Amino acid sequence: MAVAERTGHGYERSGDVADERWDTSGWLSWANWRMTVGLMLALLALRVGYLIWLCPWDLVEDEAHYWDWSRHLSLSYYSKGPGVAWAIWLSTSVLGTSEWAIRLPAALASAAAVLALARLTIDVTGGDERAGFLAAAAFCLVPIFQVDAQVMTIDGPFLACWILAMWAAWRAFGRHRAGRGALGLWALTGLILGVGFLFKYTIVLLPPSLLLYAVLRRRELPWDRRLTVGAVVCALVFAVVISPVLIWNWQNGWPMVSHGLGHLGAPGGDRPTQWTRPFAGFNLHEFAASEIGVIGPPVFVLVVLATLWASRRRRRRRPGAPRLYLLTCGLPIIGFFTVISLVSRVEANWPIAGFTSLLVLVAWGTRQAVAEWRRQRADWEHKASAMLIRLPRPRNTWRTAWRWAIGFGVFTQLIVFFPNHAAKLPLVGQYVPLSIVMGAEQLATRAETAVALVRERTGEQPFIMAASAGKTSRLAYYMHGRPTVYDAGGHIGIRPSAYNYFPDTDLRAPALLGRPAVMVNLPLETWREGFRFGETWSLGGVPPIHIGLDYGGMRPYHTSSIYRE
Repeated sequence: MAVAERTGHGYERSGDVADERWDTSGWLSWANWRMTVGLMLALLALRVGYLIWLCPWDLVEDEAHYWDWSRHLSLSYYSKGPGVAWAIWLSTSVLGTSEWAIRLPAALASAAAVLALARLTIDVTGGDERAGFLAAAAFCLVPIFQVDAQVMTIDGPFLACWILAMWAAWRAFGRHRAGRGALGLWALTGLILGVGFLFKYTIVLLPPSLLLYAVLRRRELPWDRRLTVGAVVCALVFAVVISPVLIWNWQNGWPMVSHGLGHLGAPGGDRPTQWTRPFAGFNLHEFAASEIGVIGPPVFVLVVLATLWASRRRRRRRPGAPRLYLLTCGLPIIGFFTVISLVSRVEANWPIAGFTSLLVLVAWGTRQAVAEWRRQRADWEHKASAMLIRLPRPRNTWRTAWRWAIGFGVFTQLIVFFPNHAAKLPLVGQYVPLSIVMGAEQLATRAETAVALVRERTGEQPFIMAASAGKTSRLAYYMHGRPTVYDAGGHIGIRPSAYNYFPDTDLRAPALLGRPAVMVNLPLETWREGFRFGETWSLGGVPPIHIGLDYGGMRPYHTSSIYRE
């Protein structure tokens, strides 16, 4: 059993921490908690100023979709919980409806994640504030976390909740190990997990990791009635917080289940199953490449080094409690989606929460590796001067990877800030997805031109339909007056969306019959197969825009037995 000792910072740490021998002079001596807070505040101020005055991004489809949810506040929604809609509603109610107000919660969530990750690092390393600064810096250098700090999707708040829950649970385990009451911390953990669930259901993968850690450390914790009561309190608080999602899904036939199964390509989902035969959807290589891309190759190297460093046996013992805790909070979720990638397509952002605890190991391992390198360099300098011969200069993979990570992180942040300029760069420019981050205003202008044409020819005000939830939402935000736009995707071969549950976006409404319509995206033949019109014609363009007169409702849908992507 590891021996605990009290550090000068007032934290209890296990022998796993106490055994480290760090050089505490010189290197990063300025990197204390105050500097970490300063880093967070500087980045937050930079991002908010950028969002207000410099950001060239249009709302991406997910952002616009969640904004439209905030116009239809509900206990939950078809594909996600209500957290993102409530956050956007709160921000826009206070600051007005604008792109930067919609995105402000993402910037705030990123700032909270940075501070929480730093505090978790300080706690598990026994009060090492330099390691806390390194963990915060590593988080800020990861490309996908840079995007999450700028784009208001579910991932930014979800990551903040994931890290906060890890921190609260670690402190709860520590108090339990010390023989003190921890019910308040377990209740806090359940609260944070519940809030995270309101944003993204993936947070349910964290409690099994916490349970795994408790089982592996059951002798040292120990596992007794107090820990069982703490787990029950955590579960009860979690259940209360997520009750709005459960109530809404119970009332609407549990779409969260079918949507989740559809994401995994499993039977019973809202997409055709990909589990038709073993390894039918094998794309492990694609999954690995996407994770390296979104984390950044240099940081990914650091994560691999840190994982190997934390996993090794020390003095014929298994890894100590802090290392084991960080590994069990990170590797299971990454492993889960790695297995899923063998049978179905996995999006790059799904397992990213698992890398957050591994960034703590990156900071921790860097502190030890650099201290060892400094000792080696001192020995090299002494021998080189005494022997008057040239000796190989000691090198350190960790330091080299950090240098590349800083350069790569700054470069990717500039691309995230200014994709319109990055698209003009040689080699890199062709990979910048400008169609995703820009072009919404131009599409809305084209749709408004079609609306004006119909109004001029018929004297009637047409309604607008789009063939996907993302384009529907972008049109709803960028068209003049922010009108109600109808999502037809669920009826013409694309997955259903929250629009199928809003009363004012029901394409079966009698008030729509006989009216003209403007239809965006997909070929005109597809629209004719799904809907009845007296007359139709196409205006062309990319994406195509069509006009239909005398809307007669939806046809019995039979032309597509699979969902289009």
